[in-house]
Amino acid sequence: MTTTKSDPWIPFHKIVQDPWSKIIQEKKDTGVKVIGHILPDVPEELIHASGAIPFALAGAGISINLAQAKIPSYSCSHVMGALELQLKSMLDFLDGIIIPYVCDTTRNLYHLWRNVFPDVPTEFLRLPKKVADPDASRYLHEEYIRISKWLNGITEREIDENSLTRAISVYSKSRDQLKSAYFKMQRSPETWSAHRVISLFESSLRIPREDHLELMTYLPWTVPDEKISDRARIYVRGKVWDPPEITKLFDELGFVLVGDEIVTGFRSVMVNAIIQEDLVQSLVDRHMSTVPYTGYYTDPRKMVEDFVERIRSCGAEGVIFLNPKFCEAAASCCYEKPYALKKNNIPNLILETSSRGTSTSQIRLRLEAFKEILTDDLP
Repeated sequence: MTTTKSDPWIPFHKIVQDPWSKIIQEKKDTGVKVIGHILPDVPEELIHASGAIPFALAGAGISINLAQAKIPSYSCSHVMGALELQLKSMLDFLDGIIIPYVCDTTRNLYHLWRNVFPDVPTEFLRLPKKVADPDASRYLHEEYIRISKWLNGITEREIDENSLTRAISVYSKSRDQLKSAYFKMQRSPETWSAHRVISLFESSLRIPREDHLELMTYLPWTVPDEKISDRARIYVRGKVWDPPEITKLFDELGFVLVGDEIVTGFRSVMVNAIIQEDLVQSLVDRHMSTVPYTGYYTDPRKMVEDFVERIRSCGAEGVIFLNPKFCEAAASCCYEKPYALKKNNIPNLILETSSRGTSTSQIRLRLEAFKEILTDDLP
């Protein structure tokens, strides 16, 4: 493992910019299986325990040329971009793919993938949409067992107690380190900028976690706290960082992230699996304890109350909604949450974003105006 001593952030940025090279070389050198998964909420520990490497697919930022001939153009960039990668043969290194059921678009994507790419082993993770239902935990446990058997068939390696315990341990350690980086960003935002820290989160999803943990040891953990009094503390609600350069804009305009619910952000490390006798149940409990993904059903009143409490607990001064264009799940809660924030005197900004046609300059202008609102009372 090599890193750049003068700039320890470079390896992570390289992985985000070119997520294919390292994983392809790893497969060539070791013969390891690689299982792709569409974000969010596919339990990577199961893939790791099967002897394969998980590789997350996110379509935001991908230039679309072929996908619109296969899927309606009103599909979100996240799904359409992932399909574009497969159509361009950029995912040929995958030995299988798991697509989670989080919305109608991912459900359609699963059936399309099986029909268009019949030679690619494809499985559908049927996540419970009513996470508070008394039977949801039992149902998800059975789904994880089913997915485990599917993985065993690909890797020809059984997921046993030892391998799953190791996987849970590795991913818990990784999440703890990423969480530490996130908090470091809030104390030293010049060195630990949002763009740099989120690159840690996104790169962790595209290389072996053990390698990622090693790379993180070279980061400047001892840098002293920096001045943040002139920065606006924001909480971000959304799906993915779309457009991908949004974190750069946060840094340039003087925002500091104190919390978010993005699937490649703080939401992904908020909860660890607690090892118990039934290891699969450990993963189920982690999923059930994670902030519900946009589109999962919870009691509307509790959903809003919990949302406001999360914002207050992290000291956010304002909230930014990143609502992906054509995302029906994001649209389902675009009224209750902003209304609740207004009642609680918490400023918020709703940005409808898309890698296709969204103007970065327009987003910058709206963010600049929002920053002025948040810092109006600062000295």
